[in-house]
Amino acid sequence: MIAFVLNHLWQSTLFAGAVALIAVALRSHAARMRYWLWFAASAKFLVPFSLLVSIGSWLAPHAEFPELSAPLAALTSGVSTPLFTTAPLSVSSLGAVARPDAVIVLFAVWLAGVGIAVTLWAIKWMRLRSVVKSARAIDMTGPVPVKVARTQIEPGLVGIWRPVILLPDGLASRLSSEELRSVITHEVCHLRRRDNLTAALHTVVEVLFWFYPVTWWLGSRLLAERERACDESVIASGHDPKIYAAGILKVCRLCITSPLASAAGVSGSDLRKRVEVIMSSPSTRRMSVCTRLLIALAGIASVAAPLLYGFLSVAALSASAVAETGAPTSAEIAHRLYEQTRPQKEVPFKPGEFDKYTGYYRFGDADGFFHVFRQGDRYLTQLTGQGPVEVFPESPSKFFATVVAAQISFETGPGGTVTGLVLHQNGYLQPAAKVSQATYEAAEVQLQRRINDKIPSPGTQASLLRWIRSVEDGRPNYDDMEPGLAAAARAQAPKIEAGFHQLGALKSLSFVRIDPNGWNVYQGVFAHGRTEIGIAPLTADGKVSGRYWRVLP
Repeated sequence: MIAFVLNHLWQSTLFAGAVALIAVALRSHAARMRYWLWFAASAKFLVPFSLLVSIGSWLAPHAEFPELSAPLAALTSGVSTPLFTTAPLSVSSLGAVARPDAVIVLFAVWLAGVGIAVTLWAIKWMRLRSVVKSARAIDMTGPVPVKVARTQIEPGLVGIWRPVILLPDGLASRLSSEELRSVITHEVCHLRRRDNLTAALHTVVEVLFWFYPVTWWLGSRLLAERERACDESVIASGHDPKIYAAGILKVCRLCITSPLASAAGVSGSDLRKRVEVIMSSPSTRRMSVCTRLLIALAGIASVAAPLLYGFLSVAALSASAVAETGAPTSAEIAHRLYEQTRPQKEVPFKPGEFDKYTGYYRFGDADGFFHVFRQGDRYLTQLTGQGPVEVFPESPSKFFATVVAAQISFETGPGGTVTGLVLHQNGYLQPAAKVSQATYEAAEVQLQRRINDKIPSPGTQASLLRWIRSVEDGRPNYDDMEPGLAAAARAQAPKIEAGFHQLGALKSLSFVRIDPNGWNVYQGVFAHGRTEIGIAPLTADGKVSGRYWRVLP
């Protein structure tokens, strides 16, 4: 999470820096253009590039995902099993922080800051709302009601959905009619520009990122440019600059500033500089069509680039997955997932008919076996290392579980002999071949011997070290993995790299035990935390078929 926030902050800061350069280049142009540039920089803090990348990934029309080569080929979800009788091993997200206590403390500090900021804003708003309620309406033509309040608050436009122009009591008698009209014109300009709404949105940015000075600096730039934009509009509408400047100076002598940035007043920003600009009435350059086009293209590119990146990344991953694993399309996975999660209906079934399915089934070369057996009229399945799971018939050859959205269907060969089964779960189809009880018992004896002797499978520690070092170097090694696991690893690469970045450098890797599924479990000690890493025994050609890891407290 911290890595995500830091990435978002530097990306938004870089965007704000680019806006600052453009604003300097446009300093002789109309202030309204610079205002909207600064507002875009503010809004960027509410839209992480990672969100745009995710949207681009979602929009990819032919995105496809790898089908794991075996049910134990997992990276982040714990020891994957065909049927989960209980929750899988508690595996932290690869983006989790190695020291959760520090995260809790930082989150509490951030939340306290947000609470204080919201409370202060609410108090100021309630005070201003009370002033508006007690103000009396006056007969003045205009696009919004004008009210006079018994307070010395500066003239301002108050409210977003039902705005009113608020004038302090006695101001009309202190200003000439021309000065008052120029002040009212200034507030009407704020109304047309929807300045209260954009100021409120930036307030949200300042509340969420109260700890980050850049957001407060952006607020000062927005205030300066919005006031200058309204000044330019007042002068352009025909008001005398000297009279307008005199009116602003009188307002400043008589009134106090509005407590809310989202209540646009007439003073605001650097008063001396504003008056100098008003009095000099500098002409603003018209923006050429070419300049407008370049700015528009830059804005479109800032949104389109992450969208395109996400779109192309998924397309590239899909092509790689299909080439390596013959993975199903996302539409096929979605259809399977629907079939697997929709309500299943039990059909009549003679218990004796189930006996032909009983026995042992093995998923590839994995140590996990599926035991299918019957107890009276109950049909049960049990994976190595787990408790039994009852299944129910939905057809003569297909059964469903109720503790998890999964089904198993049996396959038969010549003469009706049962040759295997297929597990239907999580949108995938995973086959298992039927084996003899002797094969199962021999594998169980061997597994139990490995568990008791606590001897890791050959090559697993070296394989883990190569993998960790390759991720640390920024060049993940996929050559040691079976195709299904490699495709899954590529899909999860950003999370894996973020997780290792937070853990820091590896200091040691030591063997701990053999788990009930036959996986080798190691403990990794890193600069900023410890992890438990599980790896399946290497295949005959030295490949890794499954791996998981979790951060230890």
